[in-house]
Amino acid sequence: MKTLAAICASNLLLVAPAFADMQEIGPGQELAKLVFGSIEARPNGLADMGEFTAFGNDIFVSMDADGSNTITFDEFTDWDFGFTFIAEDETQQRAYETAQMILFAFWDRDGDGEIDSSEYHKSMIADFRSADINGDAFLSEEEFLTGYIVNRAYRAALAGK
Repeated sequence: MKTLAAICASNLLLVAPAFADMQEIGPGQELAKLVFGSIEARPNGLADMGEFTAFGNDIFVSMDADGSNTITFDEFTDWDFGFTFIAEDETQQRAYETAQMILFAFWDRDGDGEIDSSEYHKSMIADFRSADINGDAFLSEEEFLTGYIVNRAYRAALAGK
C-alpha cells in the first residue's frame, strides 16, 4: 500500500501544477460551492478549522457504512457527493477513480488499507492548513475551491487533461 501511495502521490504531483494555474474551476464547480456552503456553521463566506473538521467528522461517520470507526477503500469510493455523475458526464470515470485512489492513499497515513478516525482527523487538519493560502486561519470559498486537496484532485480528474 505504501508503494501505491508513493506512485499515486507522484502522479498527483505531476498533474497538479498544470491545474494550479487554471482560471476556471471547471466541472463540479457548483457542487463544490454547495459543499462549501454546507461547511459554514455561520454563513459569512469563511470557514474556520472547527467548522471544517466538524463537517469532516460528519462525512467520516456517513462514509463508515459498517460503523467500524474505519473507512475501507470500498466505503470511501461508494460514498459520493455527486462527483461520480459528473465524471460519467465528462467521460472521465477512470481519471476520477485514480483521483479517489490518490486521496485514499494520502489519508491512509499508515498504509494499512483503512482510514481510521485519527488518520482522517489529522488529514482534515493538514488539508485545511494547506488550503488556507493566506494563513489567516479561515478558508474562503476561493481557497476551498482552489486549495482543498479533494477539489484539486477531482478538478484535475474531471478536466481530463
